[in-house]
Parts: sequence; structure tokens; C-alpha cells
Amino acid sequence: MADTTTRMLEFEKAVEAVVVTDVQISPGGNTVAYVTSKASATGDRPTSAIWLVSAAGSAPRRLSTSEGIDGAPRWAPDERSIAFLSDRKERGKLQLHLIALSGGEAVRLTDAEGGLVDIDWSPDGARIAFTAMDAETEDEKTLKEESGDTKVVDEHVKMASLWVLDVPDDPATLAPGDLPEPKRLSPEGLHIGSFGQRAFSWAPDSLTLVAVAAASPKAHDLFIPDIITISLDGEANNLGAFEGINDRPVYSPDGSTIGFIGCEERIPSFFSMRVIPAKGGESTVALPKHEASFYGVAWLPDGDRMLAISEEGERRTLRILDPETRKAEPALDGWNASGSITLFSATRDGGRVAFVYRDATSHGDLWVADLRGAPRKLTDLNPWTRDYDWGETREISWTAADGLKIQGLLILPVGYEEGTRYPLLLHIHGGPCSAWSNHLCASWNHWGQFMAQRGYAILMPNPRGSSGRGSDFLCEILSCYGEPDWQDLMSGVDYVIDQGIADPGRLVVGGWSGGGFLTNWTVTHTDRFKAAVSGAGISNWVSFQGTADVRSVFDRYLGPVDTDPEGHWRLSPIRYIQNAVTPTLILYGDADARVPPSQGYEMYEGLKSRGVKTQLVLYPGEPHGIGGRKHQLDLLKRVVAWYDCHLGKD
Repeated sequence: MADTTTRMLEFEKAVEAVVVTDVQISPGGNTVAYVTSKASATGDRPTSAIWLVSAAGSAPRRLSTSEGIDGAPRWAPDERSIAFLSDRKERGKLQLHLIALSGGEAVRLTDAEGGLVDIDWSPDGARIAFTAMDAETEDEKTLKEESGDTKVVDEHVKMASLWVLDVPDDPATLAPGDLPEPKRLSPEGLHIGSFGQRAFSWAPDSLTLVAVAAASPKAHDLFIPDIITISLDGEANNLGAFEGINDRPVYSPDGSTIGFIGCEERIPSFFSMRVIPAKGGESTVALPKHEASFYGVAWLPDGDRMLAISEEGERRTLRILDPETRKAEPALDGWNASGSITLFSATRDGGRVAFVYRDATSHGDLWVADLRGAPRKLTDLNPWTRDYDWGETREISWTAADGLKIQGLLILPVGYEEGTRYPLLLHIHGGPCSAWSNHLCASWNHWGQFMAQRGYAILMPNPRGSSGRGSDFLCEILSCYGEPDWQDLMSGVDYVIDQGIADPGRLVVGGWSGGGFLTNWTVTHTDRFKAAVSGAGISNWVSFQGTADVRSVFDRYLGPVDTDPEGHWRLSPIRYIQNAVTPTLILYGDADARVPPSQGYEMYEGLKSRGVKTQLVLYPGEPHGIGGRKHQLDLLKRVVAWYDCHLGKD
């Protein structure tokens, strides 16, 4: 049992954690701009702020002062000002602002009715490009008034288009309403955007941009977009369609090549580094069959090598990628930390990087390092984490039934005593194309440390289908999602039992999204678990494919549902509902388009029909991720209470 002197993290404290959502080092490398946000939104909309800190180390200072969203800071090439996005004029609609580093108020440069999505300076500093959502037309406004907000699916879909404006010589002299006139670059009927929103970047000559373009902003289309180049006179060149692009493509220093991260072959082989000639031609994988997953890309000045975050098992580090030698070398000297780098930004000459690093006892802080140098920490954003006791996190591995090595994390109970068996939470990650990495598991959907402080061991497996092990490992669950990966989970549970840590009579299971699906699969395929929490999980693949916004993705995983409904039905937990006996708490955001709440209703009604104790909880207005403070608090309380109750705890 947990030590009675353990100081447990209060849920209220956990949802107030500060997280870094963007990092931008100045071109010369002396200052870092970064964005902080709270882990939950206290009101109807989130807030964020921009900060500056010296790379040499000093107290950070807040750059922006609005009570709304301030984000996406982008340094002017001469470092005299920073462009950023803010919704200070109208909440929910981001506009481009410019603030001089010498002092003074921020100046707004756009008034786009649909709001902006992303911004970027031209290398020569003369222009700023941005993506903006289409505005509602007058006819649409009239129809809305007359029809009482009637919606016709896929009618009047709002696209994001690419624009550019000339930066005024002295923005502070602009009269109210006298804003620069932007020029539209992208053609009508084309959405400029990626699944991760960042979608474009400039060529070194400041005359052309490269962008991710799709038929619509729907996730179904964003997963299989085109890469296009657009000149300042609006001439567009399509370089081809590429699956799984989640971030912006980037020009090499000489403008001859474009680097981007997408699928090695097809979904789900995400996270491979690819290059393509800027004028068009064949795209190649920089490091074929490399057993890692890459995030972000920045070219080094020699134009032959790139920087990227490399996910390797349960860790993420920074690597220098060399396509010629097909090697990924360490970018930091002596850096073998057990945690994960989540964001990074490099200087103009590639000699220095700023990054966010988190580990098993921190939510992440800002660090800086010279390339191949030793990193130094610049911030201490959540010092309160040192006031609590955390369960020890171990990297573990075991052998699956077919001999494949499976990896994961094990969090031991606070006060763990060798030889004592503890309740075990099998915590399953989402995706499936993601992975557990070593970080502080104390948030609305990462329950590990909350349970460790209550006397549980927590197994967090990365079964086949997870990222961090290369494209072949990601594709191990094609046409069989839920079968071999579930066996990996069960063999992991057996391993922890065999180690004398887990009590086989006190097992519980849970997860969110893909973790919710595998939780549903678990409770319909075994009676080993005493309680389950299924968050935003799929229960019926056939009905899911007809209602979710990511049909194209799971067409790749399972095959087209219209030609193989039987295969989808075979992999649907609801088909096996007659086997279920595990009390199951089901959680959803009621505005979830990714996994519609109807999936939860199917599971809920199926469990009730079998006399299995269940509860379905819907959080109003929440999408696939639960963001509201009150909703996060309610969710955490319910999860812990459900597990404790069904294990006979108070």
C-alpha cells in the first residue's frame, strides 16, 4: 500500500500545470521566445502568453500582456521585432500583430474575418506570409438568420488560404483601421493546412513558398495532402500527394531541395524523413527502414544534413540526419537523458538550438545548447513538482508470444517494497501510431502518477503499431488492429506478474482514444480485469467508419469498409460483447468528431444488456481531447474512484 506520509498531487494542482507550446530561438541565438499555456482552460477559451529569456541564462520576462491567446512568436530576421498571433481584438479569432523589441505596444496588422492560423517571415524581412480561414459570406449570414443555424453537411466548408503582406517601415505610425493590404497567393478551392496546422515555409530567396495543400480542412483529406510551391505572383506547382504529413515542409539552404516528414510508404508508416527536389521529381526517404520516428525538421547550413527530434523507444532526443551516410548522429554532447525532447528551434546558422525537455518528474522546461555541445536549463516552470512523491519509472521490455521484443514503461507505487505485490493498472496509449515516452504522467489522460500515489503499479506498453520503432513496427497491425498488439499487452501484464510486482487478482485497465479501443477489446476478450475506463474508444468499426472524420486513415489500417465490412466487424469489440463482465466507465467529449460519442453509446448499451456495471459520462462542448478545467477535474475524480471502488478501496 502507499505510504501514509505520501503527499498526493491534488487534481486541482495538476490541471493548473504550465506547459510550453512553442519555442523560437532568435536568428543569432542570443534570446529565446516561448509560449506558455495552462494544462486546462479555466473559462470558455484557453489563454497563452509569450515570454523571452536570454540564452545565457536570466530571469524570463513576459512579452505579451493580453488576457487571451498570444502565440506563434516569429522573429524578424533583423531581430528588432517579433510577429505573433493574438485574439485580443476578438476572442477566438487570431490576428497578426507586431511588437518592437525596443519597447512599445503591439500593433495589429490584419483584420481577417475568419481569423489566422499560422505566420512566417520572409528571409529578407520584407514580408510576412500567413494562412487565414475564409470568412462567412453575406449570403451565408442571411441563410443562417433565416434558417435558424440549420447546417448542411459539407456545404460552405471554410478553407484556409495563403496570403502575404508587406511589412510597414514603421508599424507604430499606422492609423487605426489603416492596415496593410494583403495579397492572396493560393488558388480558390484549396485548403492550405496540415494535420498539425503548420503548413508552409519560405524559400531562401524570399520569392517562393512551399505549402501543404488539401481538398478541404477535414481530417479525412488532411492525412493525404499535396505539397505545392507558390511564387509571389501566384504561380503554383504541385509536387505530388504524400500520405501522413503532419507539419510544414522546409527548403534546404540553397533552395534546391525540400525536406518533410511523412509516411515511408503509406499510412500508417508515419514519421519518416523525406526529401524532394524543389522543382519537382521523385521523393526519397532519407533514412529507409530506420528504427525510429522523426518529428520536426531544420536544415543545417551545409544543405546536406538536417536536425530532427528522433523518437527511439520511450525516449526522444535530437539527432543530426545525414541522408548520404544514412546515419542519425547525436546533436548534443553527452546527452543521454531518460526523458523526451518535445519541441526545438535552431538558429539561422544551425549552431545553436533551443528545446523543451521533460522527464518522469517534470512537465517540461526550456533548454539551450550549442550544436554538439552540453545543454543548459533556462526555465523552472513548475517548481511545485518537487514537493510531491512520484513513483519510480523504469524502462522495461519483454518477449511477446511470437518472440518479438516489446518495450514500455513501468511506474512503481510510491513506497514500493520489493517482494510485495500491488494492484496493476494496464494503461494503454492512444493512436495507435504514438507511444508512451518518459514524462510526468499526471494529467487528465495520463493517470500513472495519480495511481502510483494510491498504491498501484502502472504498466504503459508500446505494443506493435506504436511509433519509435520504425515503419515496419508501425505496420505490424495492418488488417489486424487489436489482435497482435493486444497479445503484446497481455504478455506485458504477465511479465510484471512474473516479476513479483503485480497482483494477478487486482488488475485494472484503461486508456484514451486508441487506448479506449483496446480497453473495449480487453473487456470483451478476457475476464482478468476488475475494472476498466474506456475514454473516447471505438466499439464498432463499421459504424465508426460511417461517422468519424478520419475514415481515410482507417481505410489504410483495415481496408475500405465498403468492400470489407466483415473484416471491420471481426475487429469490433461490440461483436464480442457477450463475453464482457468487467465494470466499465465510458468517457467522451460530446462534440468529439474523431471518435463520435455514438461509439460510447454502443458500448454502454451493450454492457447494460449483459448486466455489466457501466456508466457513460459526456462532457459538453468537448472535442476528442478534454480541455476545460472543470471537466478535467471531474474526469480525474471519476477515474480514480472507479478503480478504487472496484478493487474494494475506500
